[in-house]
Amino acid sequence: MFNRTLTTILGIICLLTFSFSNDKFTSYRELKKISNGMSVIHKSDSKMGIIAIHGFYPAYWVGIHHEWVQPFNYLVENDINTFFYKYDWNDCPSAVAKDFNKKLNDLIFNNSEIEKWEIVGHSMGGTVVLFSILNAELNADITYNIVATALHMEIDKVPMATRISIEKRFKKCPDNLNNFDDVFSEGFKNELIQWRNIKEFDSQFKKYDFDPYDKDIKNSKIVQFPDSLNGERVGHTSSLYFSILEIIN
Repeated sequence: MFNRTLTTILGIICLLTFSFSNDKFTSYRELKKISNGMSVIHKSDSKMGIIAIHGFYPAYWVGIHHEWVQPFNYLVENDINTFFYKYDWNDCPSAVAKDFNKKLNDLIFNNSEIEKWEIVGHSMGGTVVLFSILNAELNADITYNIVATALHMEIDKVPMATRISIEKRFKKCPDNLNNFDDVFSEGFKNELIQWRNIKEFDSQFKKYDFDPYDKDIKNSKIVQFPDSLNGERVGHTSSLYFSILEIIN
């Protein structure tokens, strides 16, 4: 396991303030209309394919999938094959991962011209990725990425406002993050990259009395984001775009 610098990100950070005139998506509302399952966002002659997996959205959340608008527009602008896997985030990640792996195998089979695949799971989407890679066959053409994803959960140290909902989810889903300790110590067959935020600058985790990122996964690679890049705070949502920039460039 080793740390990676963000030289590429720092070199292209100016893109954050660049507005593309031909954006495919202008609002999260367009992404909300996409049906569950594997969907094509953009198809091209590129030899790379990106598969996006979203996270969990509370019942009160309005801008569902808003965090993917900017990354998708960037990928379309750069003519990268882009796919979006949508699912019911109230289902258990382990169950979602089983369906995802089936869809993934079909996608790869039907797009044999794509030579390199990057799977990018954001937040709880990263948990889906962990369950996916757990049951995946060795494939050197696939890199699994988890962005702003907790690696363990100490429920008694979570603020009461969110503790009840987490407890309910863990009871509903006995296969959860806290079952990965033995697996993490052995590592995975396929390549895994962790894109980590500083906990104190992550809106989802900053009030936790522990660091949910502080867990080692053998043979995985870690990209540790700083607190900010070019004056912009690197938080739970923005780190997704920063990681896409690095993956592509």
